[in-house]
Amino acid sequence: MNMIALDVRLDGFANPIGNLVRDEDGGLAFAYAASYLDDPNAFPLSLSFPLGDDAFDDNRARPFFDNLLQERDGVLQRVMDREGLARSDVAGLLFYLGKDCAGAISVLPLGAPPVKVPGNYDVDYRRIDGDRLNAIIGSLHRRQRLPEGTEDPSPLAGVQSKIAVTILPNGSYAEPLPGSGAPTTHIIKVPDQEHLQDPRLEFETLLLSRELGFETAQANVVNFNGVDALVIERFDRRLNAENKIVRIHQEDFAQALGLPPSLKYERHGREGRRFDAHAINRILDATVDPASEKQRFIGAVLFDLMTGNVDGHAKNFALLYDRGGRIRVSPRYDLLPTRLDPNLTDLFAFTIGDATKLDDLGFGDFAAFLNALGITSPGAQTRLTKSLTGRLSKGLAAELPRLDRLGMKRFADLIAHNIDELLSAFEIPPPDGIKTRDDYIERGGGWLLGS
Repeated sequence: MNMIALDVRLDGFANPIGNLVRDEDGGLAFAYAASYLDDPNAFPLSLSFPLGDDAFDDNRARPFFDNLLQERDGVLQRVMDREGLARSDVAGLLFYLGKDCAGAISVLPLGAPPVKVPGNYDVDYRRIDGDRLNAIIGSLHRRQRLPEGTEDPSPLAGVQSKIAVTILPNGSYAEPLPGSGAPTTHIIKVPDQEHLQDPRLEFETLLLSRELGFETAQANVVNFNGVDALVIERFDRRLNAENKIVRIHQEDFAQALGLPPSLKYERHGREGRRFDAHAINRILDATVDPASEKQRFIGAVLFDLMTGNVDGHAKNFALLYDRGGRIRVSPRYDLLPTRLDPNLTDLFAFTIGDATKLDDLGFGDFAAFLNALGITSPGAQTRLTKSLTGRLSKGLAAELPRLDRLGMKRFADLIAHNIDELLSAFEIPPPDGIKTRDDYIERGGGWLLGS
């Protein structure tokens, strides 16, 4: 195997920030460039790569750069087949695919010019014709080949079909001009024919999150020629002082922990190398305001339990990197009541104490979870749990009649069921209106309306 050296670039910096090298045995190493370390605006590429002169070996470099490759295998498989590469050859794949990494990072052949730069609304984009956009959405919906001349959306993370676009100030959809390097601003998530309600369910869950005070990605449901899709604003974009769109560097929790995508669920890892409460605590301790971030994270966990979202894995949480090294948790995104889908597991993405699902959760488990997050006083644990649980359950209960009016009674009843179960486990009286609703009972892996 030949050695490969690649430049690692970040949008906003004129020169490469470091190099990724594959040696003759296939091992990876990453090191920062000396010029980047001398830059007063430099910040770590990842929590797993603190700034310094030393190189990071294969055990550290491989998980982070593997996470830059998309989870869907279409483009990967084509490059593997065409170039004769193995899936484990991360550097070899990034040689061909690294220009399309999600976010502000690009990985390019040594000496290649930058491919990601700020975008000017007036000159760097072209409007997408309505008929063509409908054709793209229809193809994604039916899982068919995209119309000719359309970039494959699979470089975006995740397993759902989606495509990145820019929404211009006049509200029209556009795409970056070829070779411009300009950022997109929105993602369109398109359901398959078996999950037609997913856009509406995700939108309402995001809306509930925002209504209850969580910083949450902005989204809307848009109908494209009969297909409802979720149009979601990217939280890793902003306008600079020149009114240009710039990318904000971000990484998901798997990258921050040095975990490959295959270990995004706690149950797939081992002690010391898994996405668990102790690992989450290490991440939150690295943010600019750990105490506030921990309280928000605990609230997010309770919100997810109540709304039936048990898919909060390590790639569904992210960190944003501001200039000056300020790190904060990103707005909430990818919120879906997965317990409504009988084909999905009800197991937690990470354990809460000893509990692996809601049926097993007790106050002692939640206290153990808080202890792992550094909240060790029993009195503080009780006060925080009861105050957050009470506030969120009352807020959600107040929204249930609205969901009923929208024809989403099934979702509303699931929320009521989860609130009742969680508050019973915590010995907290449920808010008004919860006990009087139809209940949901779990049978054969699916949720059925109880009598």
